[in-house]
Amino acid sequence: MKVQDQQLDTPVTVTVTSPPFDEAYAKTALAKGSSTIKGVVFHKIINGGKQAGRDAPILNFSQGSPISGVTVYLYPATEHVKEIVRLESENRSQRAWRKVQLKRFIGDPRIHKYALATKTDGNGLFEFTEMRPGNYLIYVENMLITSSGQETVPVGTRYETAGYVVSRHGVTDVPRLVVQTEEQHFRVKTEVGFNEIVNVPANNTVVKMEARMRPF
Repeated sequence: MKVQDQQLDTPVTVTVTSPPFDEAYAKTALAKGSSTIKGVVFHKIINGGKQAGRDAPILNFSQGSPISGVTVYLYPATEHVKEIVRLESENRSQRAWRKVQLKRFIGDPRIHKYALATKTDGNGLFEFTEMRPGNYLIYVENMLITSSGQETVPVGTRYETAGYVVSRHGVTDVPRLVVQTEEQHFRVKTEVGFNEIVNVPANNTVVKMEARMRPF
């Protein structure tokens, strides 16, 4: 099973060709506008430090950890790009509840010709200015989050006396099985990333978003 799991966790590349990439749309989408997209990139560690990015109740992103110096990309959300996002989301959803092959979807190389990029500041903040109304894909490069903590683990068992029973044969002690435990430290690495299609509804608007990194 371990060999099979390793094979399923080793990504295979899938080339997406349909629908075709609309280069004219992408070029127009990146013409100068008057709106801004701004946000924060952060991650959340739960389960005593064992899981990075997993879903958990979160009141505000100050409960998470901002990620500085990470590259954030913006792509015009053509139908070609939307299909790649859909396929990636479908693959993640399937892997969340059963073992299926991990896939990496590659689109038309011209996608990267019409992309903007920026880096988050010390507080995990980023922004894209002079944007036109329309739909855009915000993508944060995948990265490894190292989390750590400690947990109680069983290390053995022993018997101890739970009490005594008096019978006509005499006094007999009653043994009880006790599980022995100890505290152990651990470190876990989780690959996380983010992509989401965001809409700029009109000129002269500011679109705010929270880019929470999740397992990929």
